[in-house]
Amino acid sequence: MEQKRTSSLLNDLKSHPDKSLADHLNNVGNRCKEILWSKHLNIDEFVDFETLLEILYLIGITHDFGKATTYFQRYITETDEVARKKQKNKPETHHAFISSIFTYYVVKGHLAKKGLLENEYYKYLPIIGFFVVKRHHGNLDNADDEIYSIDEEKQEILQKQVNAIDFDELDKIYANFCPEYDLGVASFKENYKEVINEITTKEKRLIRRLKDESTLFYYFISLTLFSILLDADKTDAANLEIAERREIPSDIVDRYKDANFGRTGEIGNSKSEINRIRDEIYNEVISTVEGLNLDDDKILSLNVPTGTGKTLTALSFGLKLRERLKEEQGFCPRIIYSLPFLSIIDQNSDVFMDVLDHPTTDILLKHHHLSDVVYTSEDEFEHIESEIDIGKSLLLIEGWNSEIVVTTFIQFFHSFISNRNRMIRKYHNIINSIVILDEVQAIPHEYWLLLKESINFFAEQFNTYFIFVTATQPLIFAETKNEIKSLVENKKGYFNALDRIVLIPHLMPVNINEFKEILQEDILKNANKDFLIVMNTIKSSKEIYNFIKEVVGRDTGNTKIYYLSTNIVPKERLKRIKAIKKETRERKIIVSTQLIEAGVDIDVDIVYRDFAPLDSINQVAGRCNRNFGENKGVVKIFALTERYYNIYDGFITSKTREVLKEYEGVMIAEPKFLDLNDAYFEGVKRGQSDDESKEILIDVKRLNFAELSRFKLIKEEHYKADVFVELDDEAEVVWKKYQEIITNKELKGFEKRKEFLRIKKSFYDYVMSVDKKKAEKVMIEPYLGYIGKEDIPQYYDRETGYISNSDDGAWII
Repeated sequence: MEQKRTSSLLNDLKSHPDKSLADHLNNVGNRCKEILWSKHLNIDEFVDFETLLEILYLIGITHDFGKATTYFQRYITETDEVARKKQKNKPETHHAFISSIFTYYVVKGHLAKKGLLENEYYKYLPIIGFFVVKRHHGNLDNADDEIYSIDEEKQEILQKQVNAIDFDELDKIYANFCPEYDLGVASFKENYKEVINEITTKEKRLIRRLKDESTLFYYFISLTLFSILLDADKTDAANLEIAERREIPSDIVDRYKDANFGRTGEIGNSKSEINRIRDEIYNEVISTVEGLNLDDDKILSLNVPTGTGKTLTALSFGLKLRERLKEEQGFCPRIIYSLPFLSIIDQNSDVFMDVLDHPTTDILLKHHHLSDVVYTSEDEFEHIESEIDIGKSLLLIEGWNSEIVVTTFIQFFHSFISNRNRMIRKYHNIINSIVILDEVQAIPHEYWLLLKESINFFAEQFNTYFIFVTATQPLIFAETKNEIKSLVENKKGYFNALDRIVLIPHLMPVNINEFKEILQEDILKNANKDFLIVMNTIKSSKEIYNFIKEVVGRDTGNTKIYYLSTNIVPKERLKRIKAIKKETRERKIIVSTQLIEAGVDIDVDIVYRDFAPLDSINQVAGRCNRNFGENKGVVKIFALTERYYNIYDGFITSKTREVLKEYEGVMIAEPKFLDLNDAYFEGVKRGQSDDESKEILIDVKRLNFAELSRFKLIKEEHYKADVFVELDDEAEVVWKKYQEIITNKELKGFEKRKEFLRIKKSFYDYVMSVDKKKAEKVMIEPYLGYIGKEDIPQYYDRETGYISNSDDGAWII
């Protein structure tokens, strides 16, 4: 039986248990408008900004229209849990679909009144509004599929919902807070079937025409509207105020450098050569801020050698550019500092914490999947730091509501090449930001074209500035074609000025025993030198670590041997990295997997590296004689007969061999590295395939959002499982708390998640990722393994980590 609404209950319409529907729609509409109004866009060639503002406002005030049905109102006001669940499961209770039909109707009507519906770009806005509202509680779907899904069953449900709304009273509610718009609420009841017919016929044809489009506008404007709606909706539902913007002095890095390293530019006898070069690069880069053409110079590069202070230089440049944009362009960009690896995120975030004098989270936010879920801000009246409720903290963190955000490539790139609600919500804060992409060579070459086109759109249409920071510049953008502007005039001069290391490639295959003999001789001959040995697999790294323990135990003293890999729980790994970085008189020998390349700031004398792509070789070379010691560092490359080509892309390892083959067994001085890198990336550029990028770009342009789930910046080759290791007393406490949460029958699903967020960081300090087949004996849930204290001798070696009967193929990215 269809439900009818009585007039006496209308003033009580709820959007949430504690919020009226009228207030929520009004608030979301206004928040949408405020957020978009704060953006400075160059989209006049597509649509008028004022009109887009109106469209977004209309989306905001109609997105929960369907909550006015008696079905939804019974659900939201029901106090009995069983009855509430029963009501929730009724398809008539769901509000997004009917709301999206109404949004389409309102947006189309508004554009028709303005005489814009025949315009090439405006005509897509009604159907985009439909997609955005239909999916505001889920993930975006393919445009075609959304239209095809409007079947007879859905239309029957829609009819019931329409009959369960008092349109005359709802019209009064809208007239009360937006009298300037005639939404046509009353006539929607009579015409909704025609509206559906329009969507399933005319709009279907319009969507099909996208296959002939070359512009990214429809995709990125869809994400913009979706992201802003999500942010406005979620923050209002949580009763959160829009975060106030905070000031950061543009000279704060200058002052930090002066206080910690002496005045910049001051060159005296006490300064080492490396510090002189660091200062020279720093001063040159920050001096370019004033000379930039703010309209044209939006894609920039900081391509200088490893160990020359790129992190502080990039941050200082970003802050000074932010200040100039605020003064001259009228908007204050957020700074998004994005890196490929968790290890360097923690490291760089710590540096920024020092520079900014331990700020609250509204100034500096570290965001990755293992970050603390605590958002703090300083009360401007009380001048005290306050911690926000964990649920609200998560909303603020995931929305990137901070002045400086330090995050991963995955969090950044998957914010705009994605269909996922949670990832896209923060997307609008990338618009008008300054994005610093550190270690940009880590971006897979198959995505260069995709990201180039996306970044170009952000720069040109969304006034977003990008700084590529690396010692090995990939050819995503070409300096020779003026696609990217270098922030240093003579980068070759900086590379030539540094002669800290030599690289010796040995490309003839050697087996593990031959490698051990060479390594043993070198370790014994250089008894006072620090060594770093980087292997491609966990199996080989453990074998070499145990071998070195025997060698050093027999023949030398005063040596500390360290083992690093993802086979060890993060807490222990971090503890070892800190110990390695600490100055001691002991000689250090470090055996690691590729983990060490990820910007881990250590300094050794001699490096041995299993064969890898040239950009990885460069990264590990940056750990050798980093601080310009008296004696040159040595980096030796060996091609072990283990299958490195299963670890790395065979295409890029072949390009590395091509570049290095003429140097077999020959010492390559550091000043030659820039030429090697250029030759390597030119070879990659010439030989690479853009097929994967082109396929994704086709889906982007056709609004095939669901297909974008195949975009994986980091590809996992193995089926992994998380394994918790009860390594110490703290781990025991954390595991006990986890068990209490998941077995507590009084907690609902979202409450369990909220409680877990409180211990999430501590929990993952003891979690490692293991090939699922190798973790079978310790699995207690489908995706979680557990090694209790009593089982540690059997499954976890305190030096080398997880014990597997077969370590073949165990590797890290």
